[in-house]
Amino acid sequence: MSLFPINEVRGRHLAQVPEAVLQTDNLIPLELAMPLYDGNLNGAKLISAAGHPAYVLSGDNGEQIIDALNGKAWSELGAEDIKNVAGVLYQGRGVLKTLQRLETAPREYRGSVPVWQVIYDDKDKTRIYIDAKTAELKAVRTRIWRVFDFMWMLHIMDYKERENFNSWWLRLFSGAAALFALSGIGLVAHRVFMRPKRNKAVIS
Repeated sequence: MSLFPINEVRGRHLAQVPEAVLQTDNLIPLELAMPLYDGNLNGAKLISAAGHPAYVLSGDNGEQIIDALNGKAWSELGAEDIKNVAGVLYQGRGVLKTLQRLETAPREYRGSVPVWQVIYDDKDKTRIYIDAKTAELKAVRTRIWRVFDFMWMLHIMDYKERENFNSWWLRLFSGAAALFALSGIGLVAHRVFMRPKRNKAVIS
C-alpha cells in the first residue's frame, strides 16, 4: 500500500481539472434564482457546467441547479457534452473506449448518481466518473487504485463499503494481536528473569 504515491493511486496524473473560466455576462441576478428553490435555502454558488454558467442552490431539500442565463431548471448534460469534458480532463495516452450513464454506482465508485462512466483503453485501465448534471469530475479509477482498494479492504476488514475501520472484526483481531504480543513479552520476561538458576556442579 505504500509502494506508490497517493496522488498516483488516485489517478491525479491521468485527469486534471483545468481552471474554470466562468461566463458572467447576461447572468440573471442570484436574488431572482434563490426563490426558485423548493424548500429552505441554505447556500448558493455559481458553477461552470461544461462551460455553461449555472447556480447550485442547496438546502433541506438537497441540491437544485438553475440555468444562470435563463432561470430555468437545469437539465442533465448529454453524452456529447460529457465526451467533450472528458477529453479536457483526461491526460493519458489512451483512446475513449466506452461512455455510459449509470443510475447505480459501481463498487469502485461508491458516489452519488446519476454519473457518467468514461472508460479508456490505456495500460492503467482508466475509468473517469463525471457528474451527469454539473460535469464535475467525481473520481478517477485505475488498476493501481483497484489493487490499493483491495488491500485496504483486507487491512480494515470492511468487505462491503470499505470505509469502516471500527468494525467488530477489526477490533477482535486487533485485540487478539495485542494479547499475543503481551503474552510473548511475558514469556520472554519469564525466560530471562524468572527461570530458576542451575546449581553449579561441585568438583571434589
